[in-house]
Amino acid sequence: MVSRPFSQFPRRMTMRGAEVATGASFIVRKVALVVDQALVFSTPVDKGVARSNWRVSIGEPLDGIIPAYAPGEGLGASETSNAQAAISQAQAVIGRQMPGQAISIANNLPYIERLNQGWSRQAPAGFIDSSVAAAVAAVGGVRVLTEGGPSGSSGSGGPRRPGPARDPGTGRFLSGGA
Repeated sequence: MVSRPFSQFPRRMTMRGAEVATGASFIVRKVALVVDQALVFSTPVDKGVARSNWRVSIGEPLDGIIPAYAPGEGLGASETSNAQAAISQAQAVIGRQMPGQAISIANNLPYIERLNQGWSRQAPAGFIDSSVAAAVAAVGGVRVLTEGGPSGSSGSGGPRRPGPARDPGTGRFLSGGA
């Protein structure tokens, strides 16, 4: 005779498998949002074009370049209109990502590499790699499985992160789960 706890094993493993898939997709989206935000805010600004051209897509990177969302002259690093528009574009695309789909973040401006080599005094050389590394480290504590088993008793609707976490869209601290 099979004991009751063992008889529930297949159902619990199926639930855990679904939780892993959901958790992994959550992590992919969270990392993409945080990386995009870090790239956008670390990009030097003159007219807003470089910030506006951090574009997110599902699958292959987008081709071409776009004008600044809010063009100007000598805007400087404190400029936020183009940054918020670029981040909003990323949020909309990343929100549609389905498990297993790749997320691409690209900037096709011909001078983005020069900016990354330190061409502007607003950002140090290597700001792209530094931004990606910092963003990945910021979400490094995210867990694929929630605490409390397959019932998802954490109540967060996704994996939990120890300590305070920031909402990738607003930068505000979140309480509890990320």
